[in-house]
Amino acid sequence: MKNIIEISKLSKSFPSPDGEETVHVFNEVDLAVETGSSVAIVGPSGSGKSTLLNVIGLLDKPTKGSIEVNQRSLGSLSDKEVAEYRNQTVGFVFQSHHLLPSCTILENVMVPALAGFGKLRGTELRNRATELLKEVGLDHRLSHLPSQISGGERQRVAVARALINNPSVLLADEPTGALDQRNSNNLIDLLNQLNEQKGVTLLMVTHSEQSANQMKHAYHLNDGNLNQQR
Repeated sequence: MKNIIEISKLSKSFPSPDGEETVHVFNEVDLAVETGSSVAIVGPSGSGKSTLLNVIGLLDKPTKGSIEVNQRSLGSLSDKEVAEYRNQTVGFVFQSHHLLPSCTILENVMVPALAGFGKLRGTELRNRATELLKEVGLDHRLSHLPSQISGGERQRVAVARALINNPSVLLADEPTGALDQRNSNNLIDLLNQLNEQKGVTLLMVTHSEQSANQMKHAYHLNDGNLNQQR
């Protein structure tokens, strides 16, 4: 099977606050992710795993190295192409759900499709958002506000929102970090289900070995180095 993500010699560093030294977040990282796979990157807080995910999602820039997604180099994209990539090619799920508090659950899921790159509009968009909420078990909450549902349910809404534009890759940054054990297990089960049924490639960073063990492959990031565990 082809690789959907190929990373070669990727490094990220920045100057220290006093400007007297260079802080290396990760150094010459190599990573290949097969299409349709699920991969966990595990590491302690501050190890750089979220920064690595942000670089893959083009929320941050690497210091050096190359990234290809869908056999497309990300290093030479225009600002418009970067925005389109973040909206269409990848979907993001963060530790905090970042739902709009004054919008209903259904409206929140529809938001990324209204950014200008999506093709769905009107009834077609509403139907897709409703179907995604059904898939995550929340079709009975369509008109609720985020404040009217639980933390676990809010993360499920965030997953549905990430899938609205049918991305090739789902990037999940500590998606269970703010959840209790039961809701954490439920969310990981949901992500695995979507990975299997929809074929969306899942790349998750986590400090939880238990969550990582439920992915098909796992890597450990520590001291700037990325090593495959399985």
